[in-house]
Amino acid sequence: MTTNEFYGVFMPVVEYYKADLSPAVIALYFEDLERFSEAELRQALRTLRQTRKFSNMPTIAEILEVLEGSVDDKAQLALDDLVYALTRYGTNRSVCFADKAIMCVVEAAGGWERIGKLEGKEWDDFKKWEFKKLYKTYAKTPHLAKSYLIGAHERQNSFSNQPSKYDKIHFIGIDREPITALEFKQELANKAIENSTHKLLSGINKAS
Repeated sequence: MTTNEFYGVFMPVVEYYKADLSPAVIALYFEDLERFSEAELRQALRTLRQTRKFSNMPTIAEILEVLEGSVDDKAQLALDDLVYALTRYGTNRSVCFADKAIMCVVEAAGGWERIGKLEGKEWDDFKKWEFKKLYKTYAKTPHLAKSYLIGAHERQNSFSNQPSKYDKIHFIGIDREPITALEFKQELANKAIENSTHKLLSGINKAS
């Protein structure tokens, strides 16, 4: 999540609770919540507004509790997303999951294309046991995930030095249309620059 995405979701909530948060405190919220997507944070804050009975601003710990939820429940939802992606897009296409831990699990299990080749008992065992076990591990470190999972078509094009401007990335759990791999990589580069600039400015502000 970029700083602009964070502020767009977070600041209206600060205003809703009439909270007087300093820039340094807001930076702490961002530091602990930036690994989640904009959609995930929006949903978590909506849940807190609708279910929490206190009138003060939710703490970071309260927001994280909603975001992380029950690991078992999240693992099942994550598996549902994985099955959906395999059924709808298959491993020929590149995909990006909102839940980054899914991509960590896929890589640990041999990669996107290997997952698509699992059949019979091997597939059943993966769904029943291996996926949940791996998910519980990687749910703690979603920031280690790759930016997306490369499909067979994009991989083959890259090996043959063919332009990848037509290889599209499909999003699961993110409300957006597919975009080309080139466009997505440019987005990531822009976000990295934006976040680096924000952290540099935050460090200067704290030092002054």
